[in-house]
Amino acid sequence: MAAVTVLDQDTYRTINDASEVARLLKTIGVRFATWGIDRLPAHLRSRNLTDGEKQEVLAAFKPELDLLKAQGGYVTGDVISMWPDTPNLEGMRSKFDKKHLHTEDEVRFCVQGRGIFTVYPEAGPALDIELHPGDFICVPANYHHLFNLCSDRHITAIRLFTDPAGWVAHYVK
Repeated sequence: MAAVTVLDQDTYRTINDASEVARLLKTIGVRFATWGIDRLPAHLRSRNLTDGEKQEVLAAFKPELDLLKAQGGYVTGDVISMWPDTPNLEGMRSKFDKKHLHTEDEVRFCVQGRGIFTVYPEAGPALDIELHPGDFICVPANYHHLFNLCSDRHITAIRLFTDPAGWVAHYVK
């Protein structure tokens, strides 16, 4: 289950209740839900996945993905998997860990591992949103954010895109 840490200048407070997390994120325009991963076969958990296994992950969540595609105009999706043994992991991470935005929504569903989206609302403090398996997030287009892996350095997530070219970051200060 996700945890949100409010990065206020004076105090950091963490929210762990899924309904409170969803309520807080809704106030700043970020969609969040918990889908769970119960239907994900055991052989697709706790390890880096092959390309064929990534297709199995997409198939396992097809109903939700089809609904999101219909509602949000997303035309393509994939599965990203980053593990300590992923070739060029640091190079991949360096694309995500600087403040940036996208001209389309950043839609992610965490399948395994953990990662932290730091979002920067126009008003109020930044928030660290730690995603866990089963957590869905949609950071709206043009929203300043960054992404980091947690200390265990692995995550597998489904991504949806409106542009078939996929992920394009526009870095900001």
